[in-house]
Amino acid sequence: MEPVRSALGGGVAATIALTVFLLALDVFLQGTNLFVFATFTSLCAVGGPPYCEAGSTTAAAITFFWFLALYVIAWPLLFAGFTWGLPGESGFAHGVVYGLILWSGYGITVIYEMGLGGETLAENLPMLVITVVAYLIYGLVLGGGYDHLAGHRTFLSQETT
Repeated sequence: MEPVRSALGGGVAATIALTVFLLALDVFLQGTNLFVFATFTSLCAVGGPPYCEAGSTTAAAITFFWFLALYVIAWPLLFAGFTWGLPGESGFAHGVVYGLILWSGYGITVIYEMGLGGETLAENLPMLVITVVAYLIYGLVLGGGYDHLAGHRTFLSQETT
């Protein structure tokens, strides 16, 4: 299978795994409140007040579209573009490194906000841990799915059947 379709197939599988993890975590931690999933997919920081309203149809639709576009299409295509340059010998290893790269953007943002006098590390630590695990799961499934569907490790290696 070509790298683009392999990446998109891996992206679908990784997004499903990520969603199941976040929803299961919400059920375990909060019962029926989807706080972790809603926080993970929030556009509030990006879009401002119109997207912060809980229960807003517009916010829900845009958040759902953004989540799918980013995790099913954008991140997997970026992964396919430079997976050969990531350290490791397997798709799983590449996926874990990629997940940590993606998470670092979130981590840097949280640390930057703490430096501006926002919340403390103790207040942010649970979400930092949850998000790093979520991104590791996403990367692991993405890398494994990409390898499985592509039938090769990188575009530089020969394809196997």
